[in-house]
Amino acid sequence: MNSSSIFKKFRNVGYTLPESLAELADNSITHNAKNIWIYMYWADDSGKDSFVMVVDDGDGMDEKTLLEKALTLPKEDHIDQGDHDLSMFGLGLKTGSFQHCTSITAITKKNNTLTKKTLNFNKVTDEMPSCINHKFIQKHLEAFDQQKSGTVIIWSDLDNISKLRASDRPSNFYTDYDNARVHFKLTYHKYLLEKDVNIFFGGGEEVNKTKSFDPFYKKDNETIKLENVEISFQNGGTTILKPWIIPQDTQIEKLGRNKNDLQGLYFFRKKRLIHSGGWFGIGEKDTERYWGSTDKFNRLRIEIELPEENPKDWMSSFSKNKIAIPDYAKNRIRKHLNQIRKDYLEKIGEMREDRKEPISEELQKKKELIRMINNTNLSKEEMQKIEASLKDNK
Repeated sequence: MNSSSIFKKFRNVGYTLPESLAELADNSITHNAKNIWIYMYWADDSGKDSFVMVVDDGDGMDEKTLLEKALTLPKEDHIDQGDHDLSMFGLGLKTGSFQHCTSITAITKKNNTLTKKTLNFNKVTDEMPSCINHKFIQKHLEAFDQQKSGTVIIWSDLDNISKLRASDRPSNFYTDYDNARVHFKLTYHKYLLEKDVNIFFGGGEEVNKTKSFDPFYKKDNETIKLENVEISFQNGGTTILKPWIIPQDTQIEKLGRNKNDLQGLYFFRKKRLIHSGGWFGIGEKDTERYWGSTDKFNRLRIEIELPEENPKDWMSSFSKNKIAIPDYAKNRIRKHLNQIRKDYLEKIGEMREDRKEPISEELQKKKELIRMINNTNLSKEEMQKIEASLKDNK
């Protein structure tokens, strides 16, 4: 099968627009970018000359790397390059981009050498798309010229985005923009909290910067940390479950999901969130009763890191956005999750008891005296006087 046929098959992987943009951001982080700028522009031509552009200030690529890795199919399995390397299959740029467009342009600078190439379904070419002359792109390319290194990715011919929309597409187009911002807020929250990278949508000002957010509320005084659990698997690899009980009264999180949907497991690879929320098909042993997302556990959120040795075993596809827990890991995880859920309920119960107002010994005696008086034959007026006197002496 030639590369053209394979590239066309990438159009059916099932990426959302936010997930595809995250693939580009992964590449930027892998190449040590400190700033990532994301722009989406809808032209007044039913989308024909519309474009999506992602700019970073990372290491950039030389022509050999661009042609032999970024814009082609990998000839061998990807070799992990360390903590910053978010690539896994070496396909993210192609799979994520071709889901939405038919043309990918890469403009990259390394060691002050600029390389420009465009990839479509048939070939890599030096020809640039028509949108490259748009004043918006030209303005940002002029700014890019001042950088020592970095990469610009431009999607053009946004056919899949355009054909799925009616004449009101501009408003929907920018709704996708907002959805991407929300997706990045959660997906890259560890990078944002640790100030490893800045991610901007629609401009380079402070107002355009993606705000940091911690779904585990680790610095909140009301957050409770349950004991970590380390798990080793027979097929190799280890992971650690890190359970958190988040505060009862959290601000509106604005993550596009309600609090119940955000309970459960949060799968990470390195510091990048892969898939979150829910119990991923785990439930009671030897039954088909899967744990649902209910009010009862909506304060329990658990970090789980994919084993370094075999992270691909946990991916439901090479889209790198969906987790399918492998069979060899389910029973071990279920066992420890059962205990964590019990510990959670016990801790929640203790907290509810602690919130009840304690009754002093003196007050208890007065309550007993009132009950005794209520059982006598005193008149109603006499009883009211005695009760009033006791209350005045509290």
